[in-house]
Amino acid sequence: MKDLNNTTKKILFGTVGAAGLFLASSASVNADTTHHVVKNDTVWDLSQKYGVSIQSIEQLNKINTDTHLIREGQTLTIPTTGKTAAKTATKTSQVTVKAGDTLWALAQKYGTTVEKLRQLNGLASDAYLIHVGDVIKVDGQVTTTTTTNAQATSTVSSEASQTSQAAATASSEANQTSQATSTASSEASQAASTSQAATPYVAANHVTYTVQAGDSLYTIAQKYGVTVDSLRQANTLGATLQVGQSLTVNDPTKNPQASVAASQAEQTPAQTTTTSQATQATQTTQAATTTNQVAQTTSQTTSQPAAQTQTQTSQASQTTQTSQQTQASQAQVATPSSYSVSALLSYAQTFTGVPYVLGGTTPAGFDCSGFTQYVFNHFGKNIGRTTYQQQYAGTKLAVSSAQPGDLLFWGAYGSAYHVGIYLGGSSYIAAPEPGESVSVKSFTYYQPSFAVHVN
Repeated sequence: MKDLNNTTKKILFGTVGAAGLFLASSASVNADTTHHVVKNDTVWDLSQKYGVSIQSIEQLNKINTDTHLIREGQTLTIPTTGKTAAKTATKTSQVTVKAGDTLWALAQKYGTTVEKLRQLNGLASDAYLIHVGDVIKVDGQVTTTTTTNAQATSTVSSEASQTSQAAATASSEANQTSQATSTASSEASQAASTSQAATPYVAANHVTYTVQAGDSLYTIAQKYGVTVDSLRQANTLGATLQVGQSLTVNDPTKNPQASVAASQAEQTPAQTTTTSQATQATQTTQAATTTNQVAQTTSQTTSQPAAQTQTQTSQASQTTQTSQQTQASQAQVATPSSYSVSALLSYAQTFTGVPYVLGGTTPAGFDCSGFTQYVFNHFGKNIGRTTYQQQYAGTKLAVSSAQPGDLLFWGAYGSAYHVGIYLGGSSYIAAPEPGESVSVKSFTYYQPSFAVHVN
């Protein structure tokens, strides 16, 4: 019995001792750490060193939360990192970054650490930059209801960081997918637009023209009174035109065949007049010859005095000379080519838009005298190639006496440097200068020096 009592006591004491050891062990686990403040220590440094919040250090040691001041030699109690006394889950709170905010300032304001903010928001371990408008998590979710150690807390933070990184990766992939979809849509739209642009437009009112040697889009457009752009829209064109190629001309405002017929009609009266004048001259000559023959016959068959015979012969000779002079005069009048001033002015304006080319004498490019020469040559008038030659191609006039179709010159007579064709009023057409094109201009602010009526 005594032995039984002793055994019972030993068991009882052993149980109490074990409980005491367990409590002591538990107390040592949960015991706070002390830190002796040395020079240059700050509350923030200690929070980083021990992995606790600034707020927990300041609350435990009654440190002013505005100044955060600690003194060298001061002993501070550092709360154990494993303590999580929360009994219910704390929802994560978020803040929107404002101007002047930093990770450190947010950690100070919300009683946490910079490292925890980085982990909560999936930031790199050396990240410091945040941007105005960013949404930052400032309080992590804690779900434990019993005491946990630092390792468990670290695991939760690590898992939260991995989740955040996975979400960021998913967002990035979704963004890339969206960009790829947008790119595909854009390419499809461009392809559709290109397809539509490649389809020629043919108007209800159109004609077909076959390209000939020497043709260009510009000359064809001028023939039909349309623009080069309209020709491009109506036809699928390559880099160059091919002889024999068929082109569609939409809504032409000119008929080249009718223009040629009108030009021929204008020239026909002039030819008829010349023929009529030549016929009259021939008839006059024949009449004069007959008179001369009659006079000679009369002189031979009559017995008139020699003086009368000489007189008749002289008269017949004078008649013959008069007939010859008349014939020569009429032939001179019929020599110059006739032309319509309105036709000349209309023809000149068909070259509007031809670029100025120094030394140019064709519709591929004109200089001022090359342009006037080309226009007058079309109507059979040779006025010379240069401005110098053209100023002597007719009768010199004052500008105030000029008529439409006359040449206008700038510079002194004998040394003119520019020429154009007078249209009437204060308007003229010319190939002005390099960088410009043939165009109708006003001489209100650029007065010509004199005019010339082409003979």
